[in-house]
Amino acid sequence: MSRRVTTRTPILDRECLIEALESCNYQYDIQGDTIVVRAKGIAYNTIKYIQKNTYSSGKSSYSVKYEEYEHEKMVDSIESHYLKFYKAKLERLERERLEEEARKERERLEAYKQAQKEQIIAKAQQRGYKVKEVKKGDKIQLVCVRYT
Repeated sequence: MSRRVTTRTPILDRECLIEALESCNYQYDIQGDTIVVRAKGIAYNTIKYIQKNTYSSGKSSYSVKYEEYEHEKMVDSIESHYLKFYKAKLERLERERLEEEARKERERLEAYKQAQKEQIIAKAQQRGYKVKEVKKGDKIQLVCVRYT
């Protein structure tokens, strides 16, 4: 007899789900939107389905359907491992997002500095100066020189 179980955690990420199945040492086959999971070490061939559901909001999740009631521990095991991998993925994405924002800010600052430098050089050249660039450590000093 089969039974459909809704997990406490919405399983939204297929990669994390597959990582969870691998860390639980479950054998699985991917068949389109369905992942067929075979419980390892069980004498009879019980087939578990983790099937994609699409809601009206456009988000998709996976629900679990399995054939034997006593294998609820399997679902709990997959869910706990999934949570671990999903949280790690969210933390990695947040770090990447912060790194990307920091990189964009550095680029913006560098572009501002370059624009200021070009503006100063153009203004000095309009007034008849030649501009020399002198680097002192990590700073740049622009020296205006006029020969008369």
